[in-house]
Amino acid sequence: MDEVGSNVSTWEYLSYEKIPENFHKWGLTESDYRLFNKTDWVVTEKIHGANFGISTDGREVRFAKRKEFLQPEEDFFDYQSLKAKLSYQVKEIFRLLQSEMTLQTIYIYGELFGGEYPHPDVPAVSHVQAVQTGVYYSPRIEYCAFDIVVLKDNNQQQKDYLDYDIALKLFQQVGMMAATPLFSGKYNDALAYNIEFESTIPGILGLPKLPFINKAEGVVIKPLHSIYIDKGKDKIRPMIKQKIPEFAEDSRFHQAQKWTVKQQPIIPQLTLEAELSQEMLALVTPNRLNNVISKWGRVSKNDKNQRQQLIELLTSDVLESFQEEYASIFTAIEDTEQKKMLEQLHQASQNLVDIAVDC
Repeated sequence: MDEVGSNVSTWEYLSYEKIPENFHKWGLTESDYRLFNKTDWVVTEKIHGANFGISTDGREVRFAKRKEFLQPEEDFFDYQSLKAKLSYQVKEIFRLLQSEMTLQTIYIYGELFGGEYPHPDVPAVSHVQAVQTGVYYSPRIEYCAFDIVVLKDNNQQQKDYLDYDIALKLFQQVGMMAATPLFSGKYNDALAYNIEFESTIPGILGLPKLPFINKAEGVVIKPLHSIYIDKGKDKIRPMIKQKIPEFAEDSRFHQAQKWTVKQQPIIPQLTLEAELSQEMLALVTPNRLNNVISKWGRVSKNDKNQRQQLIELLTSDVLESFQEEYASIFTAIEDTEQKKMLEQLHQASQNLVDIAVDC
């Protein structure tokens, strides 16, 4: 179990960067792509679960959801069932790294997943709910790690990601499940990897194959050895995710819908503002809402405060994705039109949350 020391409450969580679905927003140069082509890349399966972080200074261990540390009593997808095992493993990783370098804190990032596996020969686990729906992995809640950050002092701006192959070796040494490579090779070959395949996770966990197609959510593509590109004041670690259409967060590419969402009719000769509004509202999808819930935790049907927080989180997530593509255009239109679009977005987010929570 994790230990609680005198300074544990003063820790600040270093959240994991959001993985983009392409590199377009960074305006990459020929020089950047030359660097990409000189580097080997890996493709790993993207698990459809909840982002989950673990941090330790070698003595104390804290657990976190997407943006913040969890409180000891907080219920987050039954992670408590894994606390003792994960605490031991992360301390062992710290010890192994400490024998080679000076460090203060490490952050391990991964995904909580599982909770349902509808196979006649695999018994269900009582009192366990699936973290996400759409892909079946295990009847139990599991954890898969994919990255390690090392801090050598209190300066979070000086974080260092371990190379993928080094992190993978450490995970394997302590018996922690990790994202293993489906492919390793050149950048263009990694981008061309076929993302339509059945999930490899049940097989890794020793479970029998399901009697139906159990597609993976997609893949994550990143350098085998950490590289960075400079964009102004930012130092970017290039990495992208690619999802199959069933898991798209944009309704224009969305096929499998858990809830029915009324689509807006296509109107010819739309104004710029109307076109922007359609682009924004197309991002309000059940898949995106599911992913927001996976970062924050389940919402009680009768808790109005939780419901309102979820609406705000969904709205913020949509705006973040929208601004990646349309920030300059959006800021150029009239303030009244901006306000109108934001009001429409908030209403669409509320409608979707109400449907999801009440169903």
